[in-house]
Amino acid sequence: MNKKRKFRKIENFKETQVKKGYENHTFTIILVQPETAGNIGSIARVMKNFDFQNLVIFNPIEKMGNILSDESCGFAMHGKDILFNANIITLKNQNNHVNELTNFLKNFDLILATTAKGKKYTNLRRLAIFPEDFSIPISEKRLNIAILFGKESHGLTNEEIGLADIILRIPTSKEYPSLNLSHGCGIILYEIFKKINILNVGRGKKPVLLADKKDRLILYDFIKQAIEVLRLRTYKENYVYQAFKNVFERAFISKKELSLMLGLFSKVNSILKEVRPYED
Repeated sequence: MNKKRKFRKIENFKETQVKKGYENHTFTIILVQPETAGNIGSIARVMKNFDFQNLVIFNPIEKMGNILSDESCGFAMHGKDILFNANIITLKNQNNHVNELTNFLKNFDLILATTAKGKKYTNLRRLAIFPEDFSIPISEKRLNIAILFGKESHGLTNEEIGLADIILRIPTSKEYPSLNLSHGCGIILYEIFKKINILNVGRGKKPVLLADKKDRLILYDFIKQAIEVLRLRTYKENYVYQAFKNVFERAFISKKELSLMLGLFSKVNSILKEVRPYED
């Protein structure tokens, strides 16, 4: 690849870009009655990691003064802007909690809820699927999606779970199935991030440019030449060639790696031809 073409590819390279059909999706993370400032800050941080911006803290048990404290900001790190822009909804009458949450969720087109108790199918409200099995609908119109997370001590109640359209559960060890709230949130957001984005290999100013089919065919041609010069038995030639091709097709080969391998095989072929020149 010439330098101009290479630099053009690097300039146009995007490590992450939203897939077609998901451009109009908005996601809102709703923490229902969170109990600790540290988890709230940690969730703001993990939201920043995966490009989620909208945070709602609904009827928190944690004191208001602690939610935006130095402690929670310390956990939030570069997600402090998400924390400070969070919509914090407090209720004077706790008896209205479910009704107020029900009314608030009317703003959303799709509601996801999370549970750690979806293993027993006797509770129909908690029939859950794994995040990897959840398919996010594609929509040309704006689609507002809410993701509910319950309090640290008990999670979402049956009434709160009943407000959701889809229940998600993260598979965990039987010995210790309960995840920390922020850890569970991070896993869910990571799975959704993968579903709505095209993720390319590479990072920073010098991304990894993968070798395309045209590049790999040049390598296969060099391998074929080496096999011919070595004069393997006819029935083995195709097997050996196919073995090399299979390995390289399964691998993620960067252009830099390919360039090094091409240089090697080029020298190998030159030496082989000197030692065992083709017969006329």
